[in-house]
Amino acid sequence: MHYTIGVIGLGDMGGGIAANLVRAGYTVHGYDRKEEEVVRFLSRGGLAAGGAGEILERCDVVLVCVEGQDAIRLTEGQLIPSARPEQTFIDHSTVPVHEARRLGEALLAKGCRYLDAPISGGRAGAEAGALRIFVGGDPETAKACWPLLEAIGNPEKVVYCGPLGMGQVAKVVQQLTTRFPDVARMEVMSFGLRGGLELETVVRALDVDPEGSDPYARLYRAAKGGDTDGLSAEFSEWHYYLAAAKAMGFRMPMLEAMYAFCKEGERTHLDPLERPEPSIWNELMKDQDGE
Repeated sequence: MHYTIGVIGLGDMGGGIAANLVRAGYTVHGYDRKEEEVVRFLSRGGLAAGGAGEILERCDVVLVCVEGQDAIRLTEGQLIPSARPEQTFIDHSTVPVHEARRLGEALLAKGCRYLDAPISGGRAGAEAGALRIFVGGDPETAKACWPLLEAIGNPEKVVYCGPLGMGQVAKVVQQLTTRFPDVARMEVMSFGLRGGLELETVVRALDVDPEGSDPYARLYRAAKGGDTDGLSAEFSEWHYYLAAAKAMGFRMPMLEAMYAFCKEGERTHLDPLERPEPSIWNELMKDQDGE
């Protein structure tokens, strides 16, 4: 089936997604608040829309690829009020699980289809059409949209995760398994350094090749080169994870403690969505409470 597709958000991730859909032969309308992103999309064969309202008027399938809080505001303020029955909405943003369910249920109540389908892989993955995609929602809707999803993701890593909201749950699992262990590694290394060991001795105690691929080696090289401002472990999304856990009735005590420890820290880094983040490393290495 040939869909007319709209993409809201043409930045690092959405721009690559939209371009790959054009290459796959779909008619794609795109909108972004930044004019330069729209111009880039036009150069790739896309069609420009003047706003989210035009996307809703023109398109059968609407993809949302913006920062999480922006996605919530957009869906509440424009998509739900203006959605037409039978339209399909696919949210690639990262939002708390309970919010994805709330927004999705509101669209379903209007006779629409909805998938929560958060993505992972960065700008390079989006450009290459090799994203990981975690899909939650009605299985028949997912089946109908699968060719579209495989056009923007690695077919082996487009995963149906279960009912509405399960895509967001799986995304958190994937993010934590690649990010949060680094937080523990930074705390291990900071103990050695703050205890008086030289950096080279810390690495020897860890039994790690400093030029190797071990995650400790990567942290060692960042510390040795003074390139620690970006060691944020995707801090900007931690509060989504904690909000989701709270809404589902359980705790994440390790993440809670480190979030509280770092949340007032100096923002030294911008993530790919230009959200300022603290460096976990820098927070661990600075004096705390006058100590």
